[in-house]
Amino acid sequence: MAVRKILTLGKHEKALRSKSEPVHKINREIKALFADLRDTMADNPAIGLAAPQIGVLKRVFIVKLGYSDADAIEAESEDLPPDSAAMAETGADEIDDDDLPTLIMVNPEVVSSEADERGYDACLSVPGMMGYTARATHIRVKFVDEFGQKQDREYHDWDARVILHELDHLDGVLFMDRLASLADLYVLVTDDEGNRKPVPYTEVTRSAEKIGAPDKLPRLPATAERARRTGAV
Repeated sequence: MAVRKILTLGKHEKALRSKSEPVHKINREIKALFADLRDTMADNPAIGLAAPQIGVLKRVFIVKLGYSDADAIEAESEDLPPDSAAMAETGADEIDDDDLPTLIMVNPEVVSSEADERGYDACLSVPGMMGYTARATHIRVKFVDEFGQKQDREYHDWDARVILHELDHLDGVLFMDRLASLADLYVLVTDDEGNRKPVPYTEVTRSAEKIGAPDKLPRLPATAERARRTGAV
């Protein structure tokens, strides 16, 4: 139907921090939302997108499933962290995911989860940054599909990470809220050859302070900045 603007922190933190409402009926309006999510994700380097990210506070998101270990290896060869290919929304621009199946989840609910593992998260709503977070690698999810059918399925590994990332959006939670410390926050920095590489936020901070250029520091979203000042992360 349409490619929608993706809300980003800074200008739209209030909306992104709001909790979404359940969908009570899959009507014409909700079907149009499905189409907009598909079109918007197709227009961006993403493997997941939630309705709140396009300004609709409904419990709906779309994901692409099926990233494999081979994708992670390819990303590693491009100087990205080994598993950044599976960053929940974006970051592995060169990976061809056109053939991956997409799934729309309505009113998703995780009914069981286990085996937490640390990996990378990135987000279209937090451009230029990524984080190293702990998420379950085995989840069971109940949801309604785009055709109105109730589903009860299990997901593993990267698929579980992507789904949990998008589900967080429905509750107004961002990957930065799940960092154990600022040491787990990375900034995507472009080198002299035009390649983007993740650099620890703390390292970027030290470099900027060393050359006396605080204006070169990447701006943290307000919630992360408050946490930094209080020592919470």
